[in-house]
Amino acid sequence: MEKLKTAVLFPLRAGESDLSALAGEYPFEFFLTPYLESTELRSSRGLNQGLNVENIEEPLIPDSYRNVWAQCNSVIAMDLPTDTHNFFPDLKWVQGVSAGHDHINSNSLKSFDIRLTTAKGIASEAISEFVFARLLQEMKHLRRLDDQQHDRIWQARFGNQLKGKTIGIVGVGSIGKEIAKRAKAFEMKVIGVRKRIDLGIPRSVDLLYPFSDIDALLAESDFVVMAAPSTVETENLFDASKFSKMKKGSIFVNIARGIHVVESDLALHLASGHLRAAILDVVRNEPLEADNVLWTAPNLYLSPHCSVSFDDYERNAIDLFVKNAIRMFNGEELINQEF
Repeated sequence: MEKLKTAVLFPLRAGESDLSALAGEYPFEFFLTPYLESTELRSSRGLNQGLNVENIEEPLIPDSYRNVWAQCNSVIAMDLPTDTHNFFPDLKWVQGVSAGHDHINSNSLKSFDIRLTTAKGIASEAISEFVFARLLQEMKHLRRLDDQQHDRIWQARFGNQLKGKTIGIVGVGSIGKEIAKRAKAFEMKVIGVRKRIDLGIPRSVDLLYPFSDIDALLAESDFVVMAAPSTVETENLFDASKFSKMKKGSIFVNIARGIHVVESDLALHLASGHLRAAILDVVRNEPLEADNVLWTAPNLYLSPHCSVSFDDYERNAIDLFVKNAIRMFNGEELINQEF
């Protein structure tokens, strides 16, 4: 590849000149052509292997973008338009700006021998902070205390501490490791489940189970955090059977993908009191339908897929792209390469 011509589809505050300055001596050229799909479309694609099977309206693509895209051999993107190859006939590499890629049509990229790298790891710290913000909100009764302040009620509500509790992390990857690290700061016991236990036990994890022993983790944990990627094995993983195996009074957290959870089963286990609370930053269909049972489920902490923070996200995404681009020119393995 003599020159890397890159379409930047993710909206950036940095200008083209600022991006080009990062390239240094390497022949990079950037074109800012923002393309972002709606939450509905991205969610639908995530459930359908990257395809727009529901024919949800896609963003209008100006002719000026089409002319630029036809020259590009790489992109930095959150979303890709349907029939990507028609817009990018010379495309060789897609650098994603999210950890997951279930909303991307991987089969199409593979058929045209296009490489895909993800941004796994660049938001792990922010997401792990969000997990503990929510856990502390529930454990210290902060929601109730705020309501009492609003209603001018002076009544003591004493919370519980995290120290000594057990947190079970399903998926000890980049996000899971950051959650474990912060759990140790609270002097918690950390157990985890990971598909590849042959990779060793991460420093902040006390005990690591293979995926086949997830039920043992559920039985031991005061808090269960789902942080695994979307796979065939994890689709509908958390159903009535799994929730019933969790400790009575435990808390369930999902900051991974909505497809992991059978939402009606979760609502029933909250209503019965078997689970103390649930924390969801993701749901199966986003945005959540107005008649979904989750809206009225007791003690559910719901947020619209916003556990990430954008303080350093843009810089981290571009830095990752530049590192990978340099590796590509040097014939080295790319970071977070999926295929």
